[in-house]
Amino acid sequence: FAEKMKKAELASTLKFAVVAFVILPFLPNQEYGPLGIFNPFVVWLMVVFISGISFAGYIIQKWFGEKGIALAGILGGLVSSTTVTMSFAERSKKENKVYLALVLGVVLANGIMFGKILLEVFVLNRNLFFELLIPLLSLAIITAGFSYFLWEKAKKVKGKVMLGSPFTLGPALKFGVFFAMIIALVKVANVYLSSKSVYIVSLISGLADVDAITVSLSQLAGDSLSLEIAKRGILIAALTNVAVKGGIAYWFGEKR
Repeated sequence: FAEKMKKAELASTLKFAVVAFVILPFLPNQEYGPLGIFNPFVVWLMVVFISGISFAGYIIQKWFGEKGIALAGILGGLVSSTTVTMSFAERSKKENKVYLALVLGVVLANGIMFGKILLEVFVLNRNLFFELLIPLLSLAIITAGFSYFLWEKAKKVKGKVMLGSPFTLGPALKFGVFFAMIIALVKVANVYLSSKSVYIVSLISGLADVDAITVSLSQLAGDSLSLEIAKRGILIAALTNVAVKGGIAYWFGEKR
């Protein structure tokens, strides 16, 4: 494992250690601004949390190496299912004979996304987790059903997905800003507007990222936001994100 580690990956590991164990403990854990929309410690904690999940997924993939497109899709889904979708869509135009295997990889990556959402909610809000368990489990089962029919034809095809560095500070900071904006929008929408406004925020967030809205609503659910609204918001974001990946596959992938 050490021999396969690149210089950039070692640097990324050190950066993650600084972000998690040096910066985080020094940030004030208190709310600022109207409605307490900004808490530096909570925002940075979510950066560490999401980066940690992606980091673990990268390490697992590095450990297992190339074991086929299906495994690449599963492990890639822990890091970024959107990256997997884009990578496999572009590859399908160059290697259209293995399109079924690439479809399987994308479907599995999206299935892992549902599990990742449940993991995030379980850690942050147990009450919300039980509200989301049945609908997200249902989506995961449907995904598994489609995957089963593709598996026999596609399992022998080898391949990988390029995920880049396991941790880069730029994307982590962007996530932090995005998370802070989403949690502020949800709080304002819930107090001054209506639940429908929270759903609109979820829809817009789902176009780009599911993690930010998931952790935002998990933080607020049961406190300043009802569990039902948080549950619906996360589901809207998840389904929107799947639809976006469908668009990526259509526009950037081989038509079959």
